[in-house]
Amino acid sequence: MKFDNRLILILVAAVVIYAIFLFVSDYDTISETISGFNVNFLPHILFFITASWIPIFIKWHFLLKNSNIHVPVKGNIVVFLSGMGLELTPGHVGALIKSQILKTKFSISRTKTAPIVLIEKVYDLIGAIIASIMGIIILGMETYLIAIALSALALIFFLMCYRPAFDLFLGLIAKRKFFSKYIENISDSYEIIKKSTSVKSFTICILLSIAYWSIISAGVYYILAGFGIDMIDYLKILSIYTSSAFLGAITFIPGGIGVTEGSLTGLLSMQGVDISVALVLSVMIRLFAFWYPVCVGFISLNFSGVLSFRNNSF
Repeated sequence: MKFDNRLILILVAAVVIYAIFLFVSDYDTISETISGFNVNFLPHILFFITASWIPIFIKWHFLLKNSNIHVPVKGNIVVFLSGMGLELTPGHVGALIKSQILKTKFSISRTKTAPIVLIEKVYDLIGAIIASIMGIIILGMETYLIAIALSALALIFFLMCYRPAFDLFLGLIAKRKFFSKYIENISDSYEIIKKSTSVKSFTICILLSIAYWSIISAGVYYILAGFGIDMIDYLKILSIYTSSAFLGAITFIPGGIGVTEGSLTGLLSMQGVDISVALVLSVMIRLFAFWYPVCVGFISLNFSGVLSFRNNSF
């Protein structure tokens, strides 16, 4: 698998954005907040962040088996973890690297696996929306936000269930060079997605997605606890984190960088956290909940044997 300098540009942009976030914060506040971190919470943080990958791996493995695609669990773990390495791409489309790895390592057609990667991310998004709706109600936020979330859910279900709309959508994205090699047969793709959205599959995958958001939010809870923030209960943190992640995802900005952090900052400040402290906390949350998985993903990509860097090749 080849990557060009755009990946490096994304990383540089992330560093610049985080530098700006910290620059607008008070230096003394930054120093006091970071130095006040209780390292005793670090094992709890890493445990929950890492454990959150279990339900989404089970979902990924289930969707493959549901489409009669059988991959050894050990090999599939490497494939799954490798996909996290490109979560920083716009809309997480870099997760399609999993299709390439399955083709390279197990000779499985991308036509069969790309739709599964797509529906996997859709389930994650639905889980985040459901958790966000719960959070919006808990936080007592504006009701129009619930309408926006429900509209997003309705649009997703419409595209999944109405064949002409699905064909139009997939046809549009297939015109882009990056997607064309993955979406080779729209008809086959729809049949795979239809099979992956049966009542049984839908129920299992949604529950696993909600489990993922619930577990990773527990990690976020301990991140805040490590910095001495104990005035926000777990359910509010669940809603804050999922809402921020959802907003970051729908902007289609690489990794939701900037938008997710900004949303976290705003929502934390609404709960009584000083804005300068909230800025620092948002960066720390993302370092643990986003960049830690991305780093693990890059290491897994190296083990997958399909990683290389070249100019202008993505």
